[in-house]
Amino acid sequence: MKKIFFTLCVSTLAILVADAQTVTRGPYLQFPTSSSMKVMWRTDSATPSRVYYGPTLATVMDNQIEDAMAVINHTVNITGLETFTEYYFAVSDGSTVLAGADDNHKFRTSPEIGTVQPISAWFIGDFGKGNDKQMDVKNSFLEHIDGDFPDMWCWLGDNVYQDGTDQEYSEKVFGDVYGYQELFTRIPFMACPGNHDYGSVLDLLTGANPPDHDGPYYDIVDVPTNGEMGGVPSDYELYYSFDYGNVHFMSLNSEIGSVTPLQPSWDWTGTNPIFPFNGSPFIDWINADLQANDKPWVVAYIHQPPFTDGSHESGAFYEVYMQAVRENILPILESYGVDVLLAGHSHVYERSYLLHDFYGLPADFVPAQHVVDGSSGKLSEGTPYVKYFDGPTPNEGTLYIVQGNSGSSETAPTLAHPAMYYGHGCDTCVGSTMIQAFGDTLSGYYLSKDGEILDDWTIIKKAYPNGIDEVSSNESISDMKVFPNPFTNETTCTFDVSTEIVAGVELLDLTGRKIHTFFNGKMSSGTKKFVINALELALAKGSYMIRVASGKRPVVERLIKVE
Repeated sequence: MKKIFFTLCVSTLAILVADAQTVTRGPYLQFPTSSSMKVMWRTDSATPSRVYYGPTLATVMDNQIEDAMAVINHTVNITGLETFTEYYFAVSDGSTVLAGADDNHKFRTSPEIGTVQPISAWFIGDFGKGNDKQMDVKNSFLEHIDGDFPDMWCWLGDNVYQDGTDQEYSEKVFGDVYGYQELFTRIPFMACPGNHDYGSVLDLLTGANPPDHDGPYYDIVDVPTNGEMGGVPSDYELYYSFDYGNVHFMSLNSEIGSVTPLQPSWDWTGTNPIFPFNGSPFIDWINADLQANDKPWVVAYIHQPPFTDGSHESGAFYEVYMQAVRENILPILESYGVDVLLAGHSHVYERSYLLHDFYGLPADFVPAQHVVDGSSGKLSEGTPYVKYFDGPTPNEGTLYIVQGNSGSSETAPTLAHPAMYYGHGCDTCVGSTMIQAFGDTLSGYYLSKDGEILDDWTIIKKAYPNGIDEVSSNESISDMKVFPNPFTNETTCTFDVSTEIVAGVELLDLTGRKIHTFFNGKMSSGTKKFVINALELALAKGSYMIRVASGKRPVVERLIKVE
């Protein structure tokens, strides 16, 4: 009898083990609003979907939402939540808690739209390589924030390599070895796709009508398409917008262009080299969304950058997707005063000057015409960028950031695009970008895998000061030129001084590190000339800045050393 009882117990235990469910993806957070949050996860077999939640760990099991349909991919929308409130959660198959009910599974609803309070977002691009670099970037970020998680997490495309397959996402983004589970259960991510994500969406040569775009990327994300989080409805997961506090975010899509000559109507960005581009539903939506926006800050993000000189080059004739962004999307963004556009694709970090009206190739760049503010943009140096929300040129100036090295890298990038103020790239040069907004200030910084802040910037927005531009370029210094530029061995910087000033003339690298001081003291009026000798200053190939500071806003010119 004992033997029979023992056999039955073993058999029952075997059945229970066999039926036990395992979470194979997630749980992760999507679609944050001021009163709801979506929790998504995947199990190894079909089960009902249940989420427990509560404002404290002790009450997490007091509330539940369940969908009785047995599925593998689960989505539960928790509604009726308090605004800007933290909740703990757990996921279940209806009978057993599979994950959560601990300190690592909690989220916070968003503030009411329009609320003025500190807002933060973490941006990574080109990260899902399944390598140590992406983990270095993640770990650097986690150590840096020390448990103070940002409000959201934005993906800049090429979120997984090589072809955007479901298996690649499982291993390189949601996996135990190369994954982001410490983040998935704490902050929602708001993504845009890249060309590698699109490897499993469509064939580049045959193309497809954008409304028919589908694949693993679109199976993973659940984003607002009907204006549920503010913004104008896009009707597609292809692109969307949302408000968080007093910031308007736009997730754009550079991959909905089409190079096939058979269906020009499928080209929604203007990449087709044969047919003239006459607009698209995507272009119409960008206009409508920005026209309707009333938030003081606009942060847009997309995969393919308009300007870069890293693993991709803006001047290359075959970069038609980047060209389409530059020529067909940028003029609209700038016309509505978009403050920042972040992108990935090029496996480096780059940050531009404050720019306006530049939509061409590097050789077309004219600083006097296209640079609204040529300073460092650093608040710590007393030279933040300033934009006016009224006056003769309201909201003029956009900052362009390439954050394409959050797992990918480029061994020896030139980083010589003339529109860029700073660049960081090498085989081990990887990092991420944090953006913060509060009231009249928008700021950001680039965090390397080693935990160093290598670049930072600030934009301050305020009323135009009664016809007097208090931060205009230094009127005592004019006609600054560097020739030849680029140069091999030697180049000369010249500028005119209208009256006696106290000035410093310095050569800097793109991190702002001082390499050499040419002059520091009283400077008389007249034309000044300073020679930069590469051999004497031990200058390696790359980009540098010469800065003339005289107690007002510095005047800066970029120079490029080539072989």
